[in-house]
Amino acid sequence: MKNILTIFKKEWDRVIKDKRLVLTVMLMPGLMIFLIYTFIGTALQNTMNQDIYQVAIVNPQLEFKNIYDQDANSDTFYVIAIDSTQVAEYETDIDNANWDLLIQFADNIDTYDGTGTKPDVQIYYNPNEIASTTIYGTFANYLMVYRSTLSYDLYGDTTYFNYVQNGTPLDQNGIAGTMMASLLPMLIIMFLFSGAMAIGPESIAGEKERGTIATLLVTPVKRREIAIGKIFALSVLTLISATSSFIGIIASLPKLLQSTSNIDISMYTVWDFSQILLILFSTVFVIVGVISIISAYAKSLKEASSMIVPIYILTILVSISSMFGNGANTNFYMYLLPIYNSVQALTAIFTFDTNALTYLLITIGANLVYLTFFVIILNRMFNSEKIMFNK
Repeated sequence: MKNILTIFKKEWDRVIKDKRLVLTVMLMPGLMIFLIYTFIGTALQNTMNQDIYQVAIVNPQLEFKNIYDQDANSDTFYVIAIDSTQVAEYETDIDNANWDLLIQFADNIDTYDGTGTKPDVQIYYNPNEIASTTIYGTFANYLMVYRSTLSYDLYGDTTYFNYVQNGTPLDQNGIAGTMMASLLPMLIIMFLFSGAMAIGPESIAGEKERGTIATLLVTPVKRREIAIGKIFALSVLTLISATSSFIGIIASLPKLLQSTSNIDISMYTVWDFSQILLILFSTVFVIVGVISIISAYAKSLKEASSMIVPIYILTILVSISSMFGNGANTNFYMYLLPIYNSVQALTAIFTFDTNALTYLLITIGANLVYLTFFVIILNRMFNSEKIMFNK
């Protein structure tokens, strides 16, 4: 254990004592993300305000109309009333980007007396279209106000009716959570990988290229301890870099999504953020393990970097699955797949999935198994003179 800590300290000092690495790897990611996303959010807001959105409502309610009519931005959309026989037609138009939003109030929305099954308000939009997503967020906020008004008038709570978005029931937090889940898992995984790429190859491939790895390998320290020490040091450093990026994302996301939803980070509890942190930890081990193996195999730092790029691209392709799914994957076996399991587990947390804890435990367990596997492989590579001294 002492030798592992020695290797850990060596890798830690290599990064921490280099002011340029501290700036570029730990501080700049979060700052740049915050500045860039804030700028993009402002630009999108200015652009979207110029659009005229189309909204169709089945069984429109006067009180609801009074709410959106009072909005200063009510001139950016127009609303028409349709009957229930036209619902399928307008849903098709929304799918084809010819219409933006459809809201269908239940027939008993204005006669519900607070007993029995609560009425539904069906909301249909196209999450792949910016205009549709934008006006959906706007009218979701109007519906929150409308529900609160009806609820307090009737029996003093805020759940007069149920939200049903594209066929999936949502609560008030679920609407904002869906927005969070469409972006954050992808961004978190991307920045985890980019942070590991910035410091990982230098730790092994860089030392091979300079010849310093040979000196380390002839010391009394077991090569297994060297492998474990490097993986843990790189994991902690990568997690710090990812945390910086995560803070930047959280700080800038409300500005980025202000035109589609009112994001309130306080809807997530300390336990939610603790689960996210656990997923980050376990995912970092997987990413660092892969990068360490590639670095040990490569002959030079340049070769290691070029070999890692395709893996990075594949990771991005896997991580964008959060943008196109309807919540977290319900197949437990899918949480055995590296990277994909982390993306789906994060999606479950952000959308308040009732099975989020189960997905979390499966994901962490699977990632720890992968970590063990990677350590074994890296140890064997360190014991191979042909690999470690190949130039």
